[in-house]
Amino acid sequence: MSINLIQAEIVGRDLIEMTVTDHGVPVRVRFVGCDDFAREVKQCYLSHGPNPKNWPLPLGTSHSALLLKEFILKCQGKWQEVYTEQELCHCRMVQAQTVEQAILCGAHTSEAVSRWTSAGTACGTCKPTIEQILEARLLD
Repeated sequence: MSINLIQAEIVGRDLIEMTVTDHGVPVRVRFVGCDDFAREVKQCYLSHGPNPKNWPLPLGTSHSALLLKEFILKCQGKWQEVYTEQELCHCRMVQAQTVEQAILCGAHTSEAVSRWTSAGTACGTCKPTIEQILEARLLD
């Protein structure tokens, strides 16, 4: 039997992960993070049980809601990455993960993402991709 890991993370801030067997059976959920994130995860656990596949998607655009939404969708097998390449902005050499992390932390417009990361501030060809990621992340 092999063990797989499903996780969502704001690097250095909040992390939630679940280990599952190769048959999809949850083994353990572990999380670390700020009080708001911990409170939201505990509420889901207490209200809906230990299996994140059964948790409802949180509403809102707080970092806790966005991260928990990603995790639940990954557990349900419904998470879809909008952009799969490592580097998103080739002019400024900005990684896609950097853009994703900025959105999770509160950059909820393409202008804010550009200010926080410098992505899209040169030629602008990555701006439509930034907009697509924002739309996918912030849609309730």
